[in-house]
Amino acid sequence: MSVIERVKLTAIAKNQLIALKRKTGIEHNNVLCRHALCLSLANPSVPPEESFNFAGGLEIDWRTFTGGNEAVYQNILVARLLRDQIQVTPNSIRQALPLHVHRGLSYLASRREDDLLVELARALSN
Repeated sequence: MSVIERVKLTAIAKNQLIALKRKTGIEHNNVLCRHALCLSLANPSVPPEESFNFAGGLEIDWRTFTGGNEAVYQNILVARLLRDQIQVTPNSIRQALPLHVHRGLSYLASRREDDLLVELARALSN
């Protein structure tokens, strides 16, 4: 059973997704958010603690976010928590998700359009 039901995003993340969709032509927020999550997880540093304001943001159903692979993504988050020496609890899993998704979206949003398209194409070909 999944400990996550919905993925909450801030208004800033929502605006980043709008810009990324325009730059990449990728239509679905969940696809961009999955890529953002994986990009952040690939960074060995622990994302900084943040207090998010979700007013004006958006929510994605966990099953939609994962593309039906809820257990895989939950296990990836658990593995990352263990690597970061953070106690694994339902709450720590729920806290890690937005930290990584928002950090990954910031990475993607800061890329020049040409670099972003090359990176996404490279990721898709692997």
